[in-house]
Amino acid sequence: MRFFPAHALKSALLIMLRIPVMGLEWYQRKYGVKPHAPSRIGALWWGYFPVFLVAMLGLANTLYFFRQVSSSERQQVTSAFNGASQDRVLVVSREIESALATILDIATYFEASPQVRRREFRKFVEPAIKRQKGIVALEWIPVVKQQEREEFENNARRSFPPFSIKESAESGELVEASSHSEYLPVLYVQPYQQNRDLLGLDLASDRVISALFARSRETRQLQVSEPVILLDEQAKERGFTVSVPVFHPENDAADGEEEPTQARLSPIRGFAVGVYRIADIVERALESLSPAGIDIRFFDVTDKSGRVELYEHGSRQRTDADLTGRRKPAVRLSYVHDLSIGGRQWQIVCTPIPGSYQPDSWGGWVVMVGGLAFTVLLTIYVYTLVGRARKIRQLVELRTAELIDVNAALNNEILERRAAEKELKELNDDLEYRVVVRSSEAERRARDLEQFAYVASHDLKAPLRAISNLTDWISEDLEGKLNAESAEQLALLQDRVQRMNALIEGLLEYSRVGRTAGSDSLVDTHELLKEIVDSLSPPKGFTIKLGKELPVFHTDRLLLGQVFSNLISNSLKHHGGKKGRIRIECRKIGQFYEFSVSDDGVGIAPEYHNKVFMIFQTLQAKDYGSNTGIGLALVKKIVEEQGGWITLESQPGKGTLFRFAWPAEFNNKPDDEDTFTFPS
Repeated sequence: MRFFPAHALKSALLIMLRIPVMGLEWYQRKYGVKPHAPSRIGALWWGYFPVFLVAMLGLANTLYFFRQVSSSERQQVTSAFNGASQDRVLVVSREIESALATILDIATYFEASPQVRRREFRKFVEPAIKRQKGIVALEWIPVVKQQEREEFENNARRSFPPFSIKESAESGELVEASSHSEYLPVLYVQPYQQNRDLLGLDLASDRVISALFARSRETRQLQVSEPVILLDEQAKERGFTVSVPVFHPENDAADGEEEPTQARLSPIRGFAVGVYRIADIVERALESLSPAGIDIRFFDVTDKSGRVELYEHGSRQRTDADLTGRRKPAVRLSYVHDLSIGGRQWQIVCTPIPGSYQPDSWGGWVVMVGGLAFTVLLTIYVYTLVGRARKIRQLVELRTAELIDVNAALNNEILERRAAEKELKELNDDLEYRVVVRSSEAERRARDLEQFAYVASHDLKAPLRAISNLTDWISEDLEGKLNAESAEQLALLQDRVQRMNALIEGLLEYSRVGRTAGSDSLVDTHELLKEIVDSLSPPKGFTIKLGKELPVFHTDRLLLGQVFSNLISNSLKHHGGKKGRIRIECRKIGQFYEFSVSDDGVGIAPEYHNKVFMIFQTLQAKDYGSNTGIGLALVKKIVEEQGGWITLESQPGKGTLFRFAWPAEFNNKPDDEDTFTFPS
């Protein structure tokens, strides 16, 4: 929705002030009032001044109230959007705090318990895993010195025999950890099945986790890592790691079952660690709220180099088109909330989806239309009161002058029409002469074409038949006496004679299209196709399926059958496989029926789509075979002569689809669908 700025109001007022000046200039030109007649001009100005004053005041008030109403509507929408956004930010913040509280509880549990066994850890964290979504792993990471490594591994193997401190090699495999001054191995982890490969992994070699532990140890508080890519079944989803340090109580010299010397040698006992998937946390938090048409995006803005997107929640009110298109909303609203969490700065950005949180423009426009209507009516009323007498006098003078001009124009028009009638008679005589000449020329050309057809069908085909007979006799006389090369050349000669005969027949058929009168009859397309399919005798393994929408209508049965026969024959001939499926369907488009013939053959590359409709053009070698390249050209010419069109849709390996439009009169559908299947 757009609002009128101040400069638009100023422009409108200037135009209103300019109107009386333009009116005076028109009056001077129309009635010959000279500029040096100040008394008459002044009287005219002051006489119409109330009209212009009412119009300007009405326009100014209308624009003012329009802006006020529109601004109020926009403020209401903004307030509603901010309230809904705050609710979502609040529930998400609470869910994140609840997730972090789980890690604090684990740290408190270890601080209160000098010895925590593997089974005790599992029982303690299982309720939290069941209660909260988004938990990828909950871990206990003790701090182990080099001199304690052997004793630590032996104690850990009492509850988990395969345990050893490992690290990730360059190839990605887990190997025995090399010697370091300090280790941070995963001692306990839950859920176990999804994370059992982590047991014993030294996290000190991970840059992100190592930096997280360093900050936790330094601040002695909960810390959150930078965004990480989760390596689980939902790969490439972003998450984050939380760490809480656990320190030994002062003067604590207790020996643990699994950490016997840790308390005496290191002031820090270890780290309670949690790995979370932020998408699950956000979606779990928003389940309690009804959809409100708001998209929410989460960013990590801790680093000054730029912000990293953590997750984007698309509103449940979005349609599939919105999710793919990502259109911007008409009103650009946004709500931004900064969240500080474990030493990281997160930013939550809420934006409305297209079509939501848009102010109702009807209120402002009702005020605008009502104000303008009232201003126009009041201006017309004042103008009528002020200028009734002057307007009548001016109209009388104007109509008198117009009547004189109209009479003169009528006289000129009468003369022009007489001249035009004379010229038109001469043009008609000339046109009749040209029509006679063109008709005789057309008849002569038609006779020439008929003579050509006769020559082509008799004089050209007779030598071909003689050549064909000669090649057959030679083949019979020399059977078994020719070498392989001579036999192949003789077969090639016979095939070329047959091809030449087919070309002559196709050319004659192509030339006759549009020159012979069509036979109009009621055609049942369904029955016509059944006859054509039966006459083509498709190879075994091919299925031709006829759709339910095939019409019954008046048309030329021969031409329509010729189009279908060529298209179906083309699909069978160039399918490229021993089994195939051909489907013929129809739909009504305006005054046309659009038929489609599709197959699941080898297809045609896009660069050859135009070539297949050209006469004598084929996509296969022409040494052998009866393909003349006239079939599709003939189809295109027949369809276009009927006033329709034909298109081709195909890709290599994805079949071929021909669509052609045929003029329609009325539609009649068969009861059910027929399928012709030819067994393998």
